[in-house]
Amino acid sequence: MNQIFKKKLTKLFLNYVEAATPEICLKKIKSIKNNGKILIIGVGKASIPYCEHILPKIKSRFEGIIISTKIKNIPKNLKDFKIFFAGHPIPNKNGIIASQFLITQVKKLKENDLLLFVVSGGGSALLPAPPEGFSLKDEILLNKKIINSGMTIQEINLIRKNFSMIKGGRLARIAYPSKIKTLVVSDIPGDDITQVASGPTLPSNGGASDAINCLNKYKVVLPEKILNHIKSHNNEIPNINDLIFKKNSDILLASAKQSMKSVCKLAKSMNLEAVIISDESQGEAVDVAKKHASYIKDFMEVNNSKNSARKFCFFSGGETSVTIKNDKGKGGRNTEYLLSLAIQFELLKIRSFFAIAADTDGIDGTENNAGAIIDENTLLKIRNKKLSPEVLLLENNSYLAFKKSGDLFVTGPTGTNVNDFRAIIINY
Repeated sequence: MNQIFKKKLTKLFLNYVEAATPEICLKKIKSIKNNGKILIIGVGKASIPYCEHILPKIKSRFEGIIISTKIKNIPKNLKDFKIFFAGHPIPNKNGIIASQFLITQVKKLKENDLLLFVVSGGGSALLPAPPEGFSLKDEILLNKKIINSGMTIQEINLIRKNFSMIKGGRLARIAYPSKIKTLVVSDIPGDDITQVASGPTLPSNGGASDAINCLNKYKVVLPEKILNHIKSHNNEIPNINDLIFKKNSDILLASAKQSMKSVCKLAKSMNLEAVIISDESQGEAVDVAKKHASYIKDFMEVNNSKNSARKFCFFSGGETSVTIKNDKGKGGRNTEYLLSLAIQFELLKIRSFFAIAADTDGIDGTENNAGAIIDENTLLKIRNKKLSPEVLLLENNSYLAFKKSGDLFVTGPTGTNVNDFRAIIINY
């Protein structure tokens, strides 16, 4: 692989991530004061760095709780926080313990207290709270079924909201009559902030009938007890007109849209002509890759010739989905996208390209890679290992494909999460 282009793609990814870091995104927050106590709750993959950097802005007495994925070093200024490391993408016992502690503390809030809720992607799995009469085992079963079904993230979260004591605005109900300020790092295509971590403190659309329609659409089979609970009219999600939301406020701190603006400026400084396909791509990763490949083929035929010195970089954000056909497969939506893209480029005879697809939280799917960086030689390298890219794609084994080709992209946890980043340089 041409190392110059690999470095460019890496730099673009890091810029995209940096634009969503607390150092930049918390500049819009001046100070937070309250007459009563402030309870700071950070939930999600970005909760530790965001709580670390918001703490100097807190000008009243406070207590703190964080529920996050595990990191090596806890910042010194968070030593007084109660910190839980819980399971993601599948909930675990630590998450249940964290949720129970959180509910207990929120119930203690009085009318003049403030709940400062700092929420980011990953919070849905990190904060399991099955309804009364159900267990962690039930929530794990539900999560596995819907995550592997091919649903969009909005559809997945709709189901989660209808099977929780916390999600879908229910935490706001527990906190009432205290005030709530929600600070959001969005990992949702289109930045519907009520979807981030399944919106524990925010009003939401979509009730029991919508959830059932969604389950039927994807032919998800659930135990009768879980299904009956979701169907129940007593399970309605609090909506925007509910009194519990009247005194509350929210701020979008970071999003894919904001990061996309930053990365396009950087691309221009690299003499790359930026073309945004979409900052909210959704759908099956395999199918999205095919659509993007066709879009690029048509665009290049209209806007460029092989003799031109212009280099185009096609950007997209959003969050694709994967329908799991092979439970033993290894990979994620970004590597699945790239394997499909490489195969499609070969069919369309696009022979000179470099592409990255990576999750901005640093973890894509089942393994420890953020994604991969590929070029026109990737498929040949896979085939030289006596493997079929097409078969690996069908078997949800995209991680193995890029491990064998040497194209995995590893960053480790980034401390933020604004869904996926994809960039494709066409090198005519």
